[in-house]
Amino acid sequence: MSPDASGTRPREYARQVLALRTLEERRAALENVPAEWRELVKKHVEIAWNHPRGGKANG
Repeated sequence: MSPDASGTRPREYARQVLALRTLEERRAALENVPAEWRELVKKHVEIAWNHPRGGKANG
């Protein structure tokens, strides 16, 4: 995928969301993702969160 006007790609948005501490912060950050990429970024976050190696849900 091509970067948006700010030069940010969907996986970079996902990394930024995952770095946040609270659910409220993560939800707010997702709202700032461009609409055309929001579902893709949510999926990236969900996959990373649930991943057995390095996912936050497990450790």
